[in-house]
Amino acid sequence: MSEIPDTDKKIRAKISSYKSAFNRELRDFGCISDGYGKRYLMFPLLLVLNDLKKAEEYIGWHDSQFSDDMGEPIQMLCRSILTYRMGNVDLAYGELAETMLSNVYLLPWILHEKVQPIDMWHMSDFSMVEYCEYVPDRVLESLSEQEIEWINRCYHSDAFAEVRARYIEIHMLLNRVSDFDERGKLLDESFQLVDSFKKK
Repeated sequence: MSEIPDTDKKIRAKISSYKSAFNRELRDFGCISDGYGKRYLMFPLLLVLNDLKKAEEYIGWHDSQFSDDMGEPIQMLCRSILTYRMGNVDLAYGELAETMLSNVYLLPWILHEKVQPIDMWHMSDFSMVEYCEYVPDRVLESLSEQEIEWINRCYHSDAFAEVRARYIEIHMLLNRVSDFDERGKLLDESFQLVDSFKKK
């Protein structure tokens, strides 16, 4: 995760440069490949800038262009906070749950709780405990006391605890199970956890 500029003017300039790059890719290739991950980097920039109108516009555009995107933990965290700031608490709640399952260490790390690596299968480097260190300082500094309390309340709720425990259990099993069909069933359940959680 790249560093966030130290002034609003510089943040706006970086956002503008990313948008221009997206438009060039669309014009030249008819699609956006974005191997650099600009689509993710936009979310921390918008969070720190706290321009909710621009954030809402970008989220709509992002979802139209990357509807099948898996996302990454820092982007998901910033998105959930932006949604919370926009007043859509129910949607933000589901997005925070998705953040939690994208990296089970991230929310407790933000809450300054003790975090230890878990002997479980991790889908990518994004889901490892070390990834927490990539959260930009300016993102952490931008979180209000109310937002930290909301994260804390959600994270320690019975609903979050239940889905988190099952997710970790599944991924601990995935670390030991080699049978293709059994792994497939476990992965299917893992992928369904967020959707079932959002319906609660």
